[in-house]
Amino acid sequence: MSLQRPNRVLITGVSNPLGAEVARRLVPQVPYLFGCDVKDPISALEEMDFVHADTRHAAIGKLVRQLNVDTIVHLAVMVDSPRDERSIHETDVIGMMNVLAGCSAPSGRVRRLIVKSSQAIYGAGPGDPSFFSEEMTNVERQASSVTRDLLDMEQLVTEFALRNESSKVSVLRLGFRVSEDTTLARYLSLPIVPTFAGFDPRLQLLHEDDAAEAIVRAVMGGHAGIFNVAAGGVVLLSQAIAIMGGSPAPILPPYGRWIGRLALRALTRVEVQAHLADVIAFGSVMDCSRLEAEFGWKPAHSSRAVMDGLARGKVLEVIEAPSPPQEYELQVYLQRRRRDGRNGQRTASMLEAHK
Repeated sequence: MSLQRPNRVLITGVSNPLGAEVARRLVPQVPYLFGCDVKDPISALEEMDFVHADTRHAAIGKLVRQLNVDTIVHLAVMVDSPRDERSIHETDVIGMMNVLAGCSAPSGRVRRLIVKSSQAIYGAGPGDPSFFSEEMTNVERQASSVTRDLLDMEQLVTEFALRNESSKVSVLRLGFRVSEDTTLARYLSLPIVPTFAGFDPRLQLLHEDDAAEAIVRAVMGGHAGIFNVAAGGVVLLSQAIAIMGGSPAPILPPYGRWIGRLALRALTRVEVQAHLADVIAFGSVMDCSRLEAEFGWKPAHSSRAVMDGLARGKVLEVIEAPSPPQEYELQVYLQRRRRDGRNGQRTASMLEAHK
């Protein structure tokens, strides 16, 4: 049986740069595109219908059913966030439950579900393997709250996939990204970078363009399963600091997560989440061979190239700069006029008739 192309696609989390870029790339490939988030998107895409909706509320299930979507791209997942642990849990776990409830409705038409997960699901520790494959999550390790939430979220998705064999479910564990708004980028951009004494961990990164491309390929290709998505190669923490022009300061205690986090915050004024503090101490590298085999594609940028791009100040380009609320509403209004045929030509004809 031939694979049906997605027709009505809903993207959650379109107010962040990754969600906006995924929407931009999907616009020419799908007939109907919908986006939802608690905040306005970065810019108004004329071809995307946007609605304010919060995945933490059960109403998201009604939205899924009312829009008759056949494909959901769930990007409203918090990993690198200054929000408190409860808010992150509600967004990642409760939000996932609500989206799945919409997918599971008897009248539901959802055939594909793509979920953004993270390399943070593996945690980081001194006894880690050289590479994490998709089957190596360790629930017994003392995990950070983000890691536990991601494990719970993916368990919900796995159970849904088992109960709904007609739906193709893809989970993408995206590697750590260092665009300008991420905690890791702010940490590495410091002129003097506190590090854990005696540790020089391996870092595996992912370019924003490659993250968006992987998600779009998952949508259009219908690849089912769990996939690690990260750049080829690694950079040592000391190399990353040198690329950014900083100087390492190995003064942090190597063990004691909370002591290390408190020291990082005191020395840098950067709020480093527990899972990132572990990565800065021990490193994390994923095996992405399954992605290459199934997708027939691999990220175009190496981990070194990602760091070079950050050092040059290159970040994900978006269609327009973020718009103030009034300007965003104006964009939406004008686009609706064009859609309804009430554009300048009709206005001109009306003016002519009243002369």
